[in-house]
Amino acid sequence: MKDDSTITLVLNALYKDYFGSDIYILKGGYDRFFSEYPEFCLKTKMLSTSSSSFDASETSCLTCGTPHHHDQGGPVEILPFLFLGSAYHASRKDMLDAMGISALLNVSSNCPNHFEGMYQYKCIPVEDNHTADISSWFIEAIEYIDSMKDSKGRVLVHCQAGISRSATICLAYLMKRKRVRLEEAFEFVKQRRSIISPNFSFMGQLLQFESQVLATSCSAEVASPLAVRGSQPPSGPVSPFVFSFPVSVVTHGQSYLQGPMATLPSC
Repeated sequence: MKDDSTITLVLNALYKDYFGSDIYILKGGYDRFFSEYPEFCLKTKMLSTSSSSFDASETSCLTCGTPHHHDQGGPVEILPFLFLGSAYHASRKDMLDAMGISALLNVSSNCPNHFEGMYQYKCIPVEDNHTADISSWFIEAIEYIDSMKDSKGRVLVHCQAGISRSATICLAYLMKRKRVRLEEAFEFVKQRRSIISPNFSFMGQLLQFESQVLATSCSAEVASPLAVRGSQPPSGPVSPFVFSFPVSVVTHGQSYLQGPMATLPSC
């Protein structure tokens, strides 16, 4: 494996977090493993469109095969202007209006934009598989979210299930704009939407993005006035940057504060 490959980055991260544990790579990937050992694999159940429990707004999201039995009641707030959810949430105008959503970032190639003309839409046509390059969309997505923030709007980022692609975009946004490591960003988002799980390749691309954000931060520090010859850094201990928003979690109507989350370290 190449030193800068996605698999190498992910393996290094796993070895760091699970030191002393054995880590294996499936030869041929999941598809081959499933073909040879189907008894050890979970089989997903397809949603039935004939179920009488669905109303018109619920069945509309089935055009892209969106599961919604584990959707936690609605989109979750990541930041005051940034929400994360599924295509089911994006198909429910009552949910969108209740949360003050003004724009949607559709991170899929087949989920429809249900309310064209009522909300602002932007599409990122990415598949949820190991060959998809979602990182090439990070900056464009971040700038779109920023534009909604600057216009006092609120944007819902969604894919099909709100688990992999849309979560990846939200993680990239936090890493870039709040200067946090992937690990801290992941825990922060997972506390709000516990089912997030970016696929293996997306996690590797996020790790690469973390390196780019860190490198950019270091370059900016080198170019800062403090780096000018003869300038002296401030005396005394320097406190680490922390999230500039409350780190709190709401669970069953109860809220509690988490500890401060450190940002990317200075060079």
